[in-house]
Amino acid sequence: MQFFNPKIVNSMEKLAQSPYAGFFELLHTGIALMSAEGNFLYSNKAFIKLFNLPVDIIGKHVSDFFLTAEQGVMSAIRDRKMVVCSSLTTTNAEGISFRYPLMNDQAELLGIILESIPSTFGETTLSDLMSSVREIEQSTSYLEQKANRKHGMLHTFDSIIGESKAILEMKRYGRRFARSKEPVLVIGESGTGKELVAQALHSASPRAKNPFIVVNSAALPRELMESELFGYEGGAFTGARAGGVVGKFEQADTGTIFLDEIGELPLPVQAKLLRVLESGEIQKIAHRGTLHSDFRLIAATNRDLNHYVEEGRFRADLYHRLNIFELKVPPLRDRISDIPLLARRFIETEVGRKRSTEIRISSETYRAFSQYPWQGNVRELKNVLTYALYALEDSDNVLSLEHLPPRFLRTLELAMERDEEAPLVEMQNLAQANAQAERKTLVNMLEKMRYNKTLTARALGISRNKLYHKLHEYGLLEGLADSKEE
Repeated sequence: MQFFNPKIVNSMEKLAQSPYAGFFELLHTGIALMSAEGNFLYSNKAFIKLFNLPVDIIGKHVSDFFLTAEQGVMSAIRDRKMVVCSSLTTTNAEGISFRYPLMNDQAELLGIILESIPSTFGETTLSDLMSSVREIEQSTSYLEQKANRKHGMLHTFDSIIGESKAILEMKRYGRRFARSKEPVLVIGESGTGKELVAQALHSASPRAKNPFIVVNSAALPRELMESELFGYEGGAFTGARAGGVVGKFEQADTGTIFLDEIGELPLPVQAKLLRVLESGEIQKIAHRGTLHSDFRLIAATNRDLNHYVEEGRFRADLYHRLNIFELKVPPLRDRISDIPLLARRFIETEVGRKRSTEIRISSETYRAFSQYPWQGNVRELKNVLTYALYALEDSDNVLSLEHLPPRFLRTLELAMERDEEAPLVEMQNLAQANAQAERKTLVNMLEKMRYNKTLTARALGISRNKLYHKLHEYGLLEGLADSKEE
């Protein structure tokens, strides 16, 4: 979405310092300009007042002040799409915010324009607002899905990056589950790529050519969740649109509906969802008669739904109806070997194929990546690399530790300090076990190759010099008769 001529305003920094910024002070809505990394570049007085923020937020990251940063601004940065959902600060100030990505002519992200309004509107006004947004979403969703199906842009299991054992197992089960009509419950930590897996399930299913409808349950205002999912007829309540609204389940007829963060659904909506799953009947608000929809449900959560059931926050019958096929998306720390593949793809996406071939990541940086806890998973890796690429000088082709975000280095330091506090005995035992296993492998292979060192090295996939070094290290070289090296 472009509000300004990119030839005039070619960076968010220039926009923040341009005469345009003065115009924002005339508005009653809160306006903020964010960098492509999520740092504040500008905010008008209305924004500061709305969220009760300090005046010195310029240069600071959105996550320093907003608990909803990940599903708001950072989501708009990652997906290059407008995001509308509630905003909540660390001091419990609330609002409704629209995050608009600002792109240049080369489709590169310049930053985010954040527009915020109070959440103290009456239900009618808020309903009108959400209905308008819904119309925009429905129109753009249809066009995007049409383009995606034409060009194959929805993710498939083949397009999900990774060759680790954990990710290959997830793909194997995913392809099998995709053939069924039953719901799939996708479980994974935040940032693991659950929506990508949902797209892959749809693409691998018999419904691949039909609609794929996405609903982020956590981003919907609770009082409007029912009308969003099930729709309503015209005149259903005060402020309802004359023509009514088609609900998400109705839109998903013959296709797939993806309910992200399903654990956030209120209990009354859970009861209606269970009925839809059991009978296919949609309880559209104020509708006379019966509506049916033939959809396949894919739900996702980063919560322990079984624990939610025990607490009474999630219906047990709905949980068991959903949990026929459970597909776990592995966290990044369980697939560290995939980091080079993921990094290469992220770099190519961010800077283009030509520039990406010139950039390499230092061994020290890869070592840091392997020791980092990755609480934000693949999403965090992408954010770290995005920061590093923009910290890299145009004349520099090696991405090293000095280019990584300070918050990454602080977290890495803490993680390494915790590792150093591990019991020394355990570390020694692990080293001894590894050494014993390696020595046994050498002895077995030597015997199998009748002590021919050339054949032994070849079978082990190492050089002869490396083999001699290992034989000497484990005291195996002495006593070995000279063998025929051929």
